[in-house]
Amino acid sequence: MRPRHFFSKQFDMEIVEDYSKEEADRDSAGQPKWLNRLIQMNLLLMILLIGVPLLLYCIGMSAK
Repeated sequence: MRPRHFFSKQFDMEIVEDYSKEEADRDSAGQPKWLNRLIQMNLLLMILLIGVPLLLYCIGMSAK
């Protein structure tokens, strides 16, 4: 929604097209499955290598 003028209180609605299920599947098929797996693996490794030690450090420092 956008106002007609800068100080206007009247808004114009923008129409958003509703995409079909086939178009969504076609767009998602463009990204290879191996890339999705790599992204998920990188996220898991980042959580394990950064998140878990940071959480343990915070718990350890608050226990003192």
